[in-house]
Amino acid sequence: MEQENEKLLAGCVVLYNPDRSVVKNIASYLDFVNVLYVVDNSDTIDGDLINDLCLLSTTVIHLPQNENIGIASALNLSAQLAINEKYNWLLTMDQDSYFHGPEFFKMRTGIILNDKVGLMAASYTLEYDRWQKEYSGEFNEIHFAITSGNIINLKAWAEAGGFEDKLFIDEVDHDYCLKLRQRGYKILISREIVMGHQIGEFYPNDLNGQAVNKKRTFHRPLRYYYMSRNVLYLCRKYFFTDFKFVLARFYYLIKNLAKIILMYPDKLIYLRFFFAGIKDFALSKYDKYDK
Repeated sequence: MEQENEKLLAGCVVLYNPDRSVVKNIASYLDFVNVLYVVDNSDTIDGDLINDLCLLSTTVIHLPQNENIGIASALNLSAQLAINEKYNWLLTMDQDSYFHGPEFFKMRTGIILNDKVGLMAASYTLEYDRWQKEYSGEFNEIHFAITSGNIINLKAWAEAGGFEDKLFIDEVDHDYCLKLRQRGYKILISREIVMGHQIGEFYPNDLNGQAVNKKRTFHRPLRYYYMSRNVLYLCRKYFFTDFKFVLARFYYLIKNLAKIILMYPDKLIYLRFFFAGIKDFALSKYDKYDK
């Protein structure tokens, strides 16, 4: 039985006030997992939508939280449940992510038995600039992966201490990958784009009175609270152990501040959240944003 469970895969998806597209998204990978934990952080549970999800398969387990506990805590909850059920690997998904086919799950066969692979990630863009080197015919080794579209090694998760709950959302992925790498685990990404994933929200044109020819991606103002607070937290945490990472994230923070000032509509609202994050970092105040 232990050898059989080596081949089994649990899955989780984190919901927050989802629309109907989440049903189709989940259906794209449901057949490839033996159980799917649906951690529901929604303000109000959509009973009809959840009923449709549960009708997809008896493997769907809905876990309402009655509040937004954040992405890190939701992933940790799923990982612990999977470990309790003797799973060794867990697929982690966002509600707006989906797979185009089974290729990613076929690729993992030879990799999944390697204890030093901390996670295997699905690629989602050609434009995401990151260090990588060849690992195998299907995977490259990288430094970081987002939390969606990953098959994570639950032994490595336990050794790393899981995801950082107090970060709530932003920088959870960077922190987790750094903890894996510090413990000698590899992070792999597929060489092909096999996952659909949306980052932020789209504003097609007329930013600050200037028409643009392509869609630009933005986040809600609250995300900039978590961004500034959590980036600074990681810069302090890894200042002496990964200074190159610290410089890159600090540059990222400054770039986003400039982006708000130069491009964003309602920039004063965004700036208020951005600097509230800096204030709470200075006060060591973490977890969920408190109005």
